[in-house]
Amino acid sequence: SVMYISLIIAYGVIALIFAIPLSMAAGYGLAAFMANMMSIELQGFRLIPNVIIVQTIVALAVPLFAGYFPVTKGTKTTVRRAISEEGPGEQAGGTGLLDQLGSWLKWLSRPLLLSIRNTFRRKGRLSLTLFTLIIAGAIFIAVFNVRDSLNAFMDILGQHVMADVTVTFNQPYRVAQVEQALNQVPGVEAVEGWGLTRVKIVDENDDLVTNMFLFAPPAGSTLLEADMMAGRWLQPGDENALVVSDAIWTDYPDLQPGDTLRVEFPGVPIEDWSVVGVFRFTDMVGDALGYTNFETVSRLTNAPGQAATYRIVADGESLDRQVEVSNALDLFLREQGYKLSNVEAGLVTRKQQGQQINILVIFLLTMALLTAVVGSIGLAGTMGMNVLERTREIGVMRAIGAVDLEIIKSVVIEGVMIGFISWAAAVVLSFPISFLLLRIIGQAMLNGDIPMKVTMDGFLIWLGLVIFLSVVASMLPARSAARLTIREVLAYE
Repeated sequence: SVMYISLIIAYGVIALIFAIPLSMAAGYGLAAFMANMMSIELQGFRLIPNVIIVQTIVALAVPLFAGYFPVTKGTKTTVRRAISEEGPGEQAGGTGLLDQLGSWLKWLSRPLLLSIRNTFRRKGRLSLTLFTLIIAGAIFIAVFNVRDSLNAFMDILGQHVMADVTVTFNQPYRVAQVEQALNQVPGVEAVEGWGLTRVKIVDENDDLVTNMFLFAPPAGSTLLEADMMAGRWLQPGDENALVVSDAIWTDYPDLQPGDTLRVEFPGVPIEDWSVVGVFRFTDMVGDALGYTNFETVSRLTNAPGQAATYRIVADGESLDRQVEVSNALDLFLREQGYKLSNVEAGLVTRKQQGQQINILVIFLLTMALLTAVVGSIGLAGTMGMNVLERTREIGVMRAIGAVDLEIIKSVVIEGVMIGFISWAAAVVLSFPISFLLLRIIGQAMLNGDIPMKVTMDGFLIWLGLVIFLSVVASMLPARSAARLTIREVLAYE
């Protein structure tokens, strides 16, 4: 056993020698790629000792753990048992399940039935081969589900910012005046003046419970589609009425439409405001979010008919057109002497959010693909051992007239069968992994849960990819099997 353990350690050390520089180069390349997507500059290459320590432990411990049980089992084999045991090319009798499977699939050709049977011949080896492929496939599929779930969630958030261009001033201006000015800019189709302030939600003792960003869209706004969870939306004439985000349930878990909140508006005595509805959102902004009528905010801020934020509909929905209109608005308003704070195109913000999601998706896909490559290497090793054990069987096939193509096909079909089984198991496992990833990402980024959305993209792409990897991994053992001659088979022991 010492000889085999030493061999395992030697393999681990050799792998470590190559892994350390390659991982450094790959890690820095991935970091540079992500930095480029985020428009930031790296501060140069850095050597992290902790990473090398972890790599060393993994390179030595994992192979030792994997090899300990087969080595221990082999060393306990007696001489008598070793002499009397069947050789690698001889088969044990078939199992009842496989015999039954053959009776069910009588309509298939004999070579195909043989490939299916050989797939399940060594169940322990098959399980180890499937494990890596299943994990890789499940993560790969889950990443696509996570991507679509995050995009769908961002679309829900985008329902609150549907303007093509948002203009923010440093001070309020009369809505009628700004609308008249903005309509002179080519590309502007509609303008809405929105109120915005920050209020405090207090308890019965006037102690702060939470802050709330309070938006005030004009009546009949077309630039807002809230996902209502309870109650109704604001109606003209509602005074001191609120529609709040579901984040309010963190502090008021029993709050329902019709209840009241004590609101401290800047410069105004504390009043009871009626909650008429609750919409789905997230507390990623740190504070709760709410809506009230524009007239209410205008009255309380002593700025009737004035607003500092304007949301604009452009005559085109493309990113280029929105950027063009936003640049024209920025130039026009500064020339007119307005105290401008910011002009931002809606799709620019959405693109930035999409890039952040893509960075996460690319990282997870890279990890899944690396695992898949390792799995395909394991599959190639498994197929090579299976071909070695089937040497006499291949010789018999040769003797009864099997050509190279038939032998190659039988080996490749066996590899594809393993790939397809791993795909089916990965599909099942991808659902809990998708849920777990979304929960981790949601808690880390948004401090809340993200609804899961399942997409067929991951299932279909992984099916094609795992079949491709299975075929590639099987081709070398298949060609080796096809080159065996009857003379070589008879001489094989």
